[in-house]
Amino acid sequence: MGTEHKAGFENSRMKGARTIVGLGPGAAGHLSLETLKLLEERFVILRTEIHPTVAELKRRGISYISCDTWYEKEATFEDVYDNISSFVIEQAEDKDVVYAVPGSPLVAERTVTMLREKTKRYNIPLTIKPAMSFLDLAYVDLEIDPSGSDVAILYEF
Repeated sequence: MGTEHKAGFENSRMKGARTIVGLGPGAAGHLSLETLKLLEERFVILRTEIHPTVAELKRRGISYISCDTWYEKEATFEDVYDNISSFVIEQAEDKDVVYAVPGSPLVAERTVTMLREKTKRYNIPLTIKPAMSFLDLAYVDLEIDPSGSDVAILYEF
């Protein structure tokens, strides 16, 4: 869906805002008040509906669409994420969109990286709101300070 429309991004009016939020590591209580307000007020796209916080969204009557069907349709994760990132950009052509991902948008989220690249390439505004990640919970459980000398985070590109 997204791939065939990419060429039109630079010609689009792109009136809506694009905001990326994280749903946190699991419990709905980990959502920030700011994220919850955005989810209540805007058109919501979930990368996946398979997340514990989604039950709370339903309980609050927050409407959303999920991108889960792309995981069944596409041959590779790269194709899935390319389609999702293009879809998010397209949906904001005429409305404010919140794209919600599990955990933090800044930890191991390929679609967020793709959205950053595409919006930068076409000079489309994008806002990313911070969120708690699974790493925050691990630091507590392991009783470590991630800024200390006993922690090393390795990330392979």
